[in-house]
Amino acid sequence: MIKYFSINCLSIVATVWLALLIVGSLQPSRPGIVKGFHREIHWAAFAGAAVLLFTLAATRGQKIVAASGIFLLGVSLEIAQNLLYRCGMEWRDIGDDALAILAAFILYRLAAALMFRPDSRPQ
Repeated sequence: MIKYFSINCLSIVATVWLALLIVGSLQPSRPGIVKGFHREIHWAAFAGAAVLLFTLAATRGQKIVAASGIFLLGVSLEIAQNLLYRCGMEWRDIGDDALAILAAFILYRLAAALMFRPDSRPQ
């Protein structure tokens, strides 16, 4: 029961996170604070989305699909911005998104390995 509730809650958080990521990315104007931290926001948004989806994924294959999906979402958002607002492609943003997802994957795997280390043998 508790595990089911946790997964439901986590999937709701992931859905809201992704919705805010999409809506925020497609806004025509950005406040000054966002412009000042543009790259950091990309890192936090895409790494956070990736970690949420990694947590929901049961297998390593599902985690790879999640990472690929988040990356393709980032590319799609950049293309949509280019088409909607007639601005140039922001290749640096796509690179930041990819690096953030890769860093999140590495940290997630490292945390999982450290958390589930076998204890010392019983004596």
